[in-house]
Amino acid sequence: MIPAMQIATMLGTTKTAGLDKLKLPPKATEGKACQYKGLDNSATFVWYKFPTAAAARDYLKTVRDGFEKQSLKTTTERFDGEEGFSFASGMLAVKKNIWLRVNVNSTAEKKLIPDLTRQLMLAALRAN
Repeated sequence: MIPAMQIATMLGTTKTAGLDKLKLPPKATEGKACQYKGLDNSATFVWYKFPTAAAARDYLKTVRDGFEKQSLKTTTERFDGEEGFSFASGMLAVKKNIWLRVNVNSTAEKKLIPDLTRQLMLAALRAN
């Protein structure tokens, strides 16, 4: 995912925790999730590997379609040329056969911090 020192620099913490009970979506071959907690914010990363880039893009579309069926607003995003989208609680993107979800929330307000979420998404895409 992203080197812990890079996360520490961005969030001001080195404390990390793996997330248990990660259920793989259909066709995914591997998955990882972790959470980073700082004094002012927390970040969650979810990473799925698919057998092909097409399968990863299909899953991205499936997730987006699911959000839109629930009337959750999504916005098309480009992350250094990689396709993805943002929504009220995070950002999702695909690079080759890797699907990523990133969100950074303020600890006090429990709201998404879009700029920091975008920075961490770009760092995750570069690392994968």
